[in-house]
Amino acid sequence: MRFKDKVVIVTGGGSGMGLAASRIFAAEGATIAINDVKAETAEKTVATVESEGGRAFAIPGDVSDAEIAARSVDATVERCGRVDILLNNAGIATIQPAEDYTEWHRVTGVDLDAPFLWAQAVAKRSMIPNGSGAIVNISSLAGMVAYPGDVGYIAAKAGVLGLTRSLAVEWARHGIRVNCICPGFTDTQIIKDMEAIDPDRFAERRRRIPMQRAARPEEIARAMAFLASDDASYITGAILNVDGGQIALSSGWSPA
Repeated sequence: MRFKDKVVIVTGGGSGMGLAASRIFAAEGATIAINDVKAETAEKTVATVESEGGRAFAIPGDVSDAEIAARSVDATVERCGRVDILLNNAGIATIQPAEDYTEWHRVTGVDLDAPFLWAQAVAKRSMIPNGSGAIVNISSLAGMVAYPGDVGYIAAKAGVLGLTRSLAVEWARHGIRVNCICPGFTDTQIIKDMEAIDPDRFAERRRRIPMQRAARPEEIARAMAFLASDDASYITGAILNVDGGQIALSSGWSPA
């Protein structure tokens, strides 16, 4: 029960890693405020958490909208009194060559602007006044190494690394820890959607994972739980790869 009586906001909590995190944090005692762009998806996660004995409520809306971020944080504080933990999990990607890329603002809005907007909102409304808090940002192995076909995603996820370090050093004096996870290839809906567009490319990616499989969403969520918990009380500004060895395989060779 590491999160007994804690209040946690999860962006993109309707599916994948966000859904897994909502369940894990709720099972350890937290109340979960679940953001998703689709209200029905957020409510479905609420129902799942409650069916497992947890506490949750929905704060749906476009994660990249500054007004929605501020309003959602305000609603959470009004309902629960504070925000202890923010999981900046929401993300989108696409596949387009850079010369024809049309999704820059949409992708960077969700993947980079939103983590800043939600972090700023929870810091000002709750964490700085209370002198404590933990923020876990979700970047990607794409924030550390590039691959062809999604320049907006790669640029945004690299930006999340800088955002994490910047907020960590600036807000440490307020008792706020800010860390980042870089998931590797993970079996989420976003990956399934992209695999459907280019199955051969993604089959090759799976073959190149040293651990020979994709991550399960729960494995990423457990890393979020560690960094958000008091077990990581002296960790801030850290970038944690949870990728089955993909970043370590930087030589260009295929796994043995």
